[in-house]
Amino acid sequence: MKQIARAACVAVLAVSATAAPAAAMDPANFYTVRNDHGGVVVDYAIKVAQLQQTRQRVKFAGRCDSACTLYLGMSRSQLCVTPSARFGFHLPFGSSSRGNQVAAKYLLKRYPRWVHSWLQANGGLDTSLKVMPYEYVSQHIRPCEDRITAS
Repeated sequence: MKQIARAACVAVLAVSATAAPAAAMDPANFYTVRNDHGGVVVDYAIKVAQLQQTRQRVKFAGRCDSACTLYLGMSRSQLCVTPSARFGFHLPFGSSSRGNQVAAKYLLKRYPRWVHSWLQANGGLDTSLKVMPYEYVSQHIRPCEDRITAS
């Protein structure tokens, strides 16, 4: 069963990676993440795969919580952050106990080392929302240029 679920995920990722996301495009050719409260981890894994496949740049311009934080695992060269960006982390919930464990393991595997360091310094993932501020993120992801942040 586990292999079937993995195969289905890989198939979905392969098919959807060919379609460029259009919903949050801004004039500077960025996919803008703004006030995103997260959702299903698999859905965000697909979005990340699409953005990586198309080499689309991502601008963080507001809250990015829960599964949305998967974007942080993308190449730093594709990412920039504005002063309004904040990142909220918590353990996944809403699925079965086993599903939540798998989702948490997936998230942790995708986060870069600097995210792991911040999580460890702030007590690790648990059921409470822990918010990573712009001041920390901007030490690891380049700030967006002024002409980009004006959208």
